[in-house]
Amino acid sequence: MCVLFFLISSTDPIMAVIVHSLNIYTCFFFVVSAELMLTSTSLIYEDMVKLSRDKRAYETHRSRDNVVKSSSISSSGRGSVFATANSTSVAAQIGGTAKLPCIVRKFNNGVVSWIRKDITPPTILTIGLGTHIADDRFMVEHARHLQNWDLVIKHVRPSDAGLYECQVSTHPATSIFIELRVTEASAEIIGAPDLHVRAGSSLRLVCTILHSTEPPVYVFWYHDQKMINHDSGVSVTIDRTTSVLQLRDADTTHSGNYTCDPANAIPAYINVHVLNATEEENPAAMLHASSSGVSTALFMTIILIVAINITLSLDS
Repeated sequence: MCVLFFLISSTDPIMAVIVHSLNIYTCFFFVVSAELMLTSTSLIYEDMVKLSRDKRAYETHRSRDNVVKSSSISSSGRGSVFATANSTSVAAQIGGTAKLPCIVRKFNNGVVSWIRKDITPPTILTIGLGTHIADDRFMVEHARHLQNWDLVIKHVRPSDAGLYECQVSTHPATSIFIELRVTEASAEIIGAPDLHVRAGSSLRLVCTILHSTEPPVYVFWYHDQKMINHDSGVSVTIDRTTSVLQLRDADTTHSGNYTCDPANAIPAYINVHVLNATEEENPAAMLHASSSGVSTALFMTIILIVAINITLSLDS
């Protein structure tokens, strides 16, 4: 304002008289007041910024505390309801039977349900002991004294692989999740694809079942197109992952294709060749052939040495 009065007075003689009549302290008062207002405004702004920053920090810290507390409550609540660990993984082979565990500790009036979670929309499979979907491959296996509520899936398909939820209708509802992995079992015969045996010797074929999750219900052996498990002279033994076929006194009629065909597994094949004891296969004949081979090699070596010597003599 003092500057404005000064500018006006410099151009108007009348105003110059008025300005000079004003007390010099009035101008000083306006300047000091303006500085005080600016300083106060700056301090108020800084206080507001600090207050906003502290509020955001407090809300963030509180939110994190709530997440941790919520997680702790959820985990402890789940542990108090279920004896089965969360995120358990179960494997089952195609065509076999899968059993998804869910052991529930004692509870009052809750109902146990199984839900398929990784499909849209999630599908309720069972409620209590009843199957909720129109697929009789699914059922609940329950033993009251053990408090298990296992989900059983028969004739497992590749599409059954995924995430399942075992839920208890407490308040609030509590769940655990079980993953089902589906494998494909296959057979393998040691010595395949071809096996040679002498006539009169014993034929022994070992079939190993790979990637199986349960013992095979059966293992059928075929010679060409005929099942031979119960043929005379044939012995078949089976354990969890292996089947052994033994045949005494093999002859040329036992040559051919053999198949190991376990339940719920890809079969395996081997070609068996039963050889008669011919003269060329006798030890004496083999020794004669070996001696002839050595003699021939020795003769060729001598010829080569003689030729080298002749060449050196001509050069000299």
